[in-house]
Amino acid sequence: MKNHKHFYVLPLMVFAIAAFSFLNFTPIAQASITPALSPSATGDGDSVQIVVNGDANASVILYYTRINVGSEIAYIGTTNSSGYLSTVVSSSSYGIASYGAVHVTLGGISGISSPEASWPYITSTSTTTTTAISLSQTGLVLSVGSSSTITVNNSSSLYLSNNSNPSIANISLSGSTITVTANAEGSTVATVCVVGDSSNCASVYITVQASGTTALTFSVNNLTIANGNSASITISGGTGYYYVLSNSNSSIITTSINLSVITLTVNATSGSSSITVCSTNMTSCGIINATASSTVSSYISFSNTSPTISVGESTTVTVSGSSGGTYYISNNSNSGIVQATISDSTLNFYGLVNGTSIITVCSSLGSCGSATVTVSYSSSGGKLALSQTSLSLLVGQAVSVTISGGTTPYSLLASSDSIYQASINNNVLTVYGISSGLSTVWVCSSEGGCTSLSVTVNSSTSATTSQPYFSQNNISLNAGSSTTISIYGTGIFFIYNNSNSSVASATINGSTVIIYALSAGSTNVSICQGSSSYCSVLYITVVSTSSSSTATTTSNSSVSYFALSRYLGKGDSGDDVLQLQNALVKLGFLSATPTGYYGSATTTAVKNFQKNYSIKQTGNVGPSTKSALESLKISLTNDSSSTSTEDKIAELQALITSLTAQIIALSQ
Repeated sequence: MKNHKHFYVLPLMVFAIAAFSFLNFTPIAQASITPALSPSATGDGDSVQIVVNGDANASVILYYTRINVGSEIAYIGTTNSSGYLSTVVSSSSYGIASYGAVHVTLGGISGISSPEASWPYITSTSTTTTTAISLSQTGLVLSVGSSSTITVNNSSSLYLSNNSNPSIANISLSGSTITVTANAEGSTVATVCVVGDSSNCASVYITVQASGTTALTFSVNNLTIANGNSASITISGGTGYYYVLSNSNSSIITTSINLSVITLTVNATSGSSSITVCSTNMTSCGIINATASSTVSSYISFSNTSPTISVGESTTVTVSGSSGGTYYISNNSNSGIVQATISDSTLNFYGLVNGTSIITVCSSLGSCGSATVTVSYSSSGGKLALSQTSLSLLVGQAVSVTISGGTTPYSLLASSDSIYQASINNNVLTVYGISSGLSTVWVCSSEGGCTSLSVTVNSSTSATTSQPYFSQNNISLNAGSSTTISIYGTGIFFIYNNSNSSVASATINGSTVIIYALSAGSTNVSICQGSSSYCSVLYITVVSTSSSSTATTTSNSSVSYFALSRYLGKGDSGDDVLQLQNALVKLGFLSATPTGYYGSATTTAVKNFQKNYSIKQTGNVGPSTKSALESLKISLTNDSSSTSTEDKIAELQALITSLTAQIIALSQ
């Protein structure tokens, strides 16, 4: 039997080594090539030779400014298998002026852009004599399977000049009406022209998102902005980060995005633009329609410039002045003290915690004003706080956050919305992801005062190509100990930042991160996948061995009892996990052989224990479960420090199962 076991272990070890080798030699996808654009005159005074080099078999879209019209785009062809395209463009047909700035993108309007180039000198001019056509909207967001119509002004005789990506949307014309039908996720540009006048054209930017996806929402989505002024708009919904997919008239209105705020700046006295904004991977999109104006307002005022409210109380203030403009909140100096919203000319304040905040409201026509809001309350429990201020999780995933300070019992302003469900058990806040999007959970103290938790919920498909997520993101360790956390996602993971490397170090091996506790304190470790745009944070607390023993047992005379120095969850490993499994075996909740790895069997056993002791069944060992286990005084004196051959085989099988799961995750 002894030799038989050796023959049984050997092939398992070979498989594990082969799997490990596979994980460490996964090829890295090649990045897209920045395209190069070279326009040159052909000598006839009109035609321009355009040469493009970049990615192979990619559609090429030319961006240019049409004389007396503004920014336009046109599909000019597709690169060959070597990434090369050469084509000739008529300057008069497109209305492109000499020395105008042009550039191209490859792979659609959201593709990678070339540097700008100067259009060559030409002698011909456009012969257009008809009134330029215009569209009722130049940006359109649809869901797969839906359709919409656009009206063309100043012409009833049209033809479809180009559809840059016909697989995304079908375009049909009837008189002065364009009908767009969405086929697949992505983006395309449709250009229509007047019959007999190929230079009198107009384009619409079309974005198609998944069926059933909710469009982004904006604090303002139709506004007029005075020349030389800017307006800031808050974006809500979607998953991950926001970016501008298209701007139909960037020469008039420019944009910039900082987190969830987009700022529009006007550089003209007339004209309009449709700006399409999307979240990561185009999971959700929306359109802002902005118009430039020469009118500038001179003042803005409030019915009360210094309101005082209590925690949990709300009040309204009326905004006046700047007739014809749109009011928006430009800044809230302390959003953790006062929650501020605006609807038309009514400004709403809600008191959250003790303090003062300055709310600045601006008009899109240029003027601004401020109101100072004071919130007052007292608490005997100190400042209300959460163990983290932001949270990222998947649809169907539950994550717990610890509440401290204030006065118990704690409560929620709202226990759920379309994005999350939340509940409080003593001082533990548990958030459950319902659907992808961004939201905020407000936790309040019974004596008054609230604090917020920013929540990002990713769908199981979009999360793999945006921020990574972890088996556990709140880690507590004793100095000198270590733990391993599983990372979920696709691509290559790397550590972007460690806020305090003297407290803990972190290293990544494939899809796991190993945390080594060095000294007492706290640190945040940012881990990204693919690029620094897709990151999530591990929150780590280290306690000194002088104040908290690193051992997972406590001594009482000659008897050792089960105790934990940290909270545990799926994906953790170490001696404390092994002790937990031994305790669950003794209690009859776990039948599998303890391995020291917190897997599915341990999760199920913990849930059964929680059910038996009327604890919320999360499958993680949090404060309530840890307390219940330790209160049972489970003796560890019978635990063996040695490991049998059968246990080693079980551990190896657990390793193989873990490696296989990682291989499957990487291959998806």
